[in-house]
Amino acid sequence: SVPRIKVIDALRGFTLLGIIITHMVEQYYAGPIPEKYAVQGNVLDTIASAFSMILITGKFYAIFSFLFGLSFYIQFSKAQADLPFILRFSWRLIILFMIGLVHHLHYRGDILTIYAMMGFVLLIAYRLPDKYLLILSLALVFDAPGILIRIIGLVGNDPTVNDFIRPDEAQAIAYYETFKFGNYFDLLIANLKSFSMKMDFQFWSGRIYMTPGLFLLGLYAGRKKFFEEIPLRIRSIKKYLQNAAWALLGTVLGGLLFFVAANSITGGLTIFDVFNTFLAIIFVMGFILLFQKEKWNRRLMHFYEAGRMGLTTYLMQAFFGVMIYSTMGLGLVNQLGASISFVIAIAIFIIQITISKFWMKHFYYGPVEWLWRSLTNFKLQPLVKPRANPLIVT
Repeated sequence: SVPRIKVIDALRGFTLLGIIITHMVEQYYAGPIPEKYAVQGNVLDTIASAFSMILITGKFYAIFSFLFGLSFYIQFSKAQADLPFILRFSWRLIILFMIGLVHHLHYRGDILTIYAMMGFVLLIAYRLPDKYLLILSLALVFDAPGILIRIIGLVGNDPTVNDFIRPDEAQAIAYYETFKFGNYFDLLIANLKSFSMKMDFQFWSGRIYMTPGLFLLGLYAGRKKFFEEIPLRIRSIKKYLQNAAWALLGTVLGGLLFFVAANSITGGLTIFDVFNTFLAIIFVMGFILLFQKEKWNRRLMHFYEAGRMGLTTYLMQAFFGVMIYSTMGLGLVNQLGASISFVIAIAIFIIQITISKFWMKHFYYGPVEWLWRSLTNFKLQPLVKPRANPLIVT
């Protein structure tokens, strides 16, 4: 079997830290609190929310999506790219959708159902030549289709082009009350009904294009053996980091000029997406460079096991989140500020690191990864690692 590339798993673990911070600051609610129940936070809450919005929200989703495409390439390179592989990967995506659907019933911000549906783009595009794959991935990552649709809407004076996807206030209040006070089954039904709203958000936000674009970029990076030949690419990686930093600065300046010139949600959304993409590149390149340094390598390897069992880690985060904020547990939505939620996120992730280190010492896969693999292959996969025999001294 192909040896694991440790920097990929460590990077995935680091990404999951960003994801839990984002979701905990949003109180595992996946949407704005209705105005009727909105409460004003203190200064620390404002700082925590701003920090999360500027440096975390949207960036780690991008890295997670990129790594999904990269993991497709790794599986693809192990197998023959024949019909059995295509069928098995399709079945794998169907199982992921089912896991994601169970997750969505408990947390409507689930991303796995989206990944499962978008994942078929990898099967459609995996035969594209490198040049076309890169062009297509970048066009989608920078939301070219979404921008084009918005421009056409603005030129055609479409009054809906600047609209947020907002449920009406009565609907929003009903969901909030179910989330905070309702019974378990009412919340499951409310989350199931919100699936169509989640799909609306994918289209309106441009993620319907950006997510598969990030998958394809991960596939391209895999093809180019980017993570397998890092020592040979240090100069290039530093250049990518530098270019992304300049591009980020240009985006910020361009964004400020834009907001002075025209107060448009559409343009602001596009600028924020571009900002997120360049900052995500900076995070990835910075992480890779630090990983090469001995002292930093030891520190960053704390993320390794949580990244190896990334699917389990992601789902476990939601378990903690819904148990803290929703009616399934303590029902503390709107009672804990963003700053306390931020600290709780860090604490939970430290617990997750500890659990994952213990788990991966004794088992080959995370529990959900094992289930996913077993269902994909229609047979139970080995899970428990054999215990090492003690040395016999004669």
